[in-house]
Amino acid sequence: MLPHSTSPSRAESFDKEWLLFVDDCGVGVQLINRLEQHDKNVIVVEKGQEFRKLREGVYTINPQNRDDYDVLFKELILLGRIPQNIAYLWTLNTFENCQLSKYLEFQSLLFLTQTLGKEKISVDALAACQRHRLQIWVISNQIQEVNGNETLDPEKATVLGLCKVIPQEYPNISCRNLDFVLTNRRGAERGGGDFDRHIVDQIINEFIALSPDLVVAYRDRYRWIQTFDSVHLSAVADKNILRKEGVYLFPGGLESFAIVLAGYLAKTLQTKLIFIEDSTFPENDEYLQWLETHGQKDEVSRKIQKVLALEELGGEVLVMRADPTNYEQMHRILTSDNIGQIHGVISSVGITRENIFCSIAEIQKTELEKLLDTQGHKITVLEKVLQNQKLDFCIILSSLSSVLGGFGLGLYSGVNQLIDTFTQRHNQTSYLPWKIINWDKLQLNATQEEKTLTQTSGVELAITETESIEVFKRVFSLAEGTQVVVSTLDIKARCEYASRILGDRTFNGDSITNAKFSNQLDSSSRYSRPNLSNSYVAPTNELEKQIVEIWQEVLAITEVGIYDNFYELGGDSLIATQLVSRLRAKFPVELPLRDLLLQAMIPAKQAEMIEQLLFEKIEELSEDEVALLLGNDIP
Repeated sequence: MLPHSTSPSRAESFDKEWLLFVDDCGVGVQLINRLEQHDKNVIVVEKGQEFRKLREGVYTINPQNRDDYDVLFKELILLGRIPQNIAYLWTLNTFENCQLSKYLEFQSLLFLTQTLGKEKISVDALAACQRHRLQIWVISNQIQEVNGNETLDPEKATVLGLCKVIPQEYPNISCRNLDFVLTNRRGAERGGGDFDRHIVDQIINEFIALSPDLVVAYRDRYRWIQTFDSVHLSAVADKNILRKEGVYLFPGGLESFAIVLAGYLAKTLQTKLIFIEDSTFPENDEYLQWLETHGQKDEVSRKIQKVLALEELGGEVLVMRADPTNYEQMHRILTSDNIGQIHGVISSVGITRENIFCSIAEIQKTELEKLLDTQGHKITVLEKVLQNQKLDFCIILSSLSSVLGGFGLGLYSGVNQLIDTFTQRHNQTSYLPWKIINWDKLQLNATQEEKTLTQTSGVELAITETESIEVFKRVFSLAEGTQVVVSTLDIKARCEYASRILGDRTFNGDSITNAKFSNQLDSSSRYSRPNLSNSYVAPTNELEKQIVEIWQEVLAITEVGIYDNFYELGGDSLIATQLVSRLRAKFPVELPLRDLLLQAMIPAKQAEMIEQLLFEKIEELSEDEVALLLGNDIP
C-alpha cells in the first residue's frame, strides 16, 4: 500500500437511494445522519434473529439466513426503493463483538450478492439494475496491512477475495473496499460514546469522489492505495539457504506443484522430503499392491508414482499420515525420531482452482464453511507446530487470485486471501518471517483432460514447470519483503485491463501496453475466421444469431459459426469473462458457469442451454413479466 495524498476528484452529486448494513460500533449510525444531511434516502438493515420491519426504512435480518436477503429485496422492490448504493458495514467490528458464526462477513456479502444476481426476483428490478450501475462499498477494519501495527483478522479478510470477483461476474455491480483502524470502541456501540468522527468524513468523501481505486486504506488522516512494484531477482540461489541433504516438509501433501519443487530439491541437493497425507494413504510396503489393483487414473496411484519418481531422482521420501488440522497428530509426527531437524517448509493450500471453480451464484453455504474452516485450521496448526522449529525458511504458496480475483474464483480467491492475511499477521511477531508467493496460473504435468479444464483459466499465460523452479530459486535472493507476486504479464496493466473490461464508469486510466489486451478493447478491428477443423455453419435461428454476434464482438472475428470452438478461435480466460458477462446481460437467466465454460463453449450448445433455461424461467413468471422479458428481443 502507498500513501495517496491527493484528494479524489469530486462528483457533482451522488445517487439518492442508499442501503446501509449498519455495524455495531456506531460508525453506521453517524453515517446515516450524514447521508440524510445530504438529502439521501437511507434504508437501514441491522443484524437480528429474523427478517422484521422495525419501522419505516429500518429492517432486521438474520445474517446467516440466505432467504432473509431475498425477502428484504422483494420488500424494497415492492416499495419501489431499489438502491443505487449499498454501504456494507458488517465487516466493521472488533474482536470483542460476538460473532454469530465463522466467516460471517464472507457469507453475508455472498448472500447479498446472490440475491442481487437473482433475476427471478423481478424482471423490473433487473432492468433497473442494468440502467443504474450498483455500487457496493465494503467498509472494514482489521483486513488491510499498511503499517504493520494493525490487528489483522484472516477470517474476515476472506471478504476481499469476494470483493474482487463480484464486479467480474456482475458487470452492473461495482465493489470497493475502504479499510480503517478503530481505536476507542468501548461504549461506542449503537452510536454511543466517542469514536473517530473523521472516519465518517473520509467515508463520505469516498462516496462522492470519482476515484478508480478499488482497495483503499485510511490510517489516521492518510489515504493509502494499493500498488505494485517490479523487482529483479538474482539468478543465483543462496546456497546457505537450500542445504545439500537438507530436510524439507511439505504439509500440503503430494500435490502437483509441491512435487515439482520437491523434484528440484531431490535432484540437485539429494534432500529428505516429508509429505503429509491422510491416514488412508497406503504404507510404503503396500505401494506395489495398490498399483496392481488400481488404475493409472486413480488419484492415490498417481501420488505413489510421484513418490517413486522422487526416489529415482535421489531424494529420500517420507510420507507421514496425519490430519493436518489436528495439532496432536501433527506434533507427534514432526517430533518423531525419523524426522530430525527440519530445515525448510513449503506449504500450499492443497487444492486446485479447477476443483472449486464456480460462479458466485453457485457457491453453497456448507461448501464455503467447510473449505474455509479446513484451510484456517491447517495454517493455524502449522504455525503452532513450527513455533519451536529452527527453520531456514518457510514458504507459503498462494495464488494471484487473491490479488486479481478471477471469473469463477470467488471461493478460491477467498481461501488464498485467508492464507495471505494469516501469514501477514504471523510475520508481525515472528523472528523468522514466512514468505508468501502469489503464483500466476501454473501449467505443470497435466493430462489432456486437465489441460481442457485449465483452458478456462488462461493456459496461454501460464507459468511452465521450468519457469516455476527458476522463480522458486530466485526468491531466496530477495533480501527484503515477505510477499512476492508472480505475474506473467505486467501486474499494473492487468489490473487496469480488468477495470476497463468491467466498464467501470469512474475509471480513466492509460492505454494497455500489452498488445493482446489492447486488441480485445478495440471492437472496430475484426479478423477473419481462422482455419478450423470444422466447416463454417451459419446460425439457424434468432437465438443462435444473437449468441454468435456476441462471440464476434468479444473475439473481434468477422464470422463465427455455431459449431466453432471458443478456444480454437483464440479465446482465453480474460475474453471468457467478457463473453459470459455479455451473455448474462443479454439473457436474464442464471447461467451455470462451470457447465457453460467447460461443456458448452460452442454457440450451438450455448443456445441449447439458454433456450432450456428461458423456458424454465418463463414458467415461473407472471404474464406481465413474460411480456417484459420477451420485449427485450429475446426469442
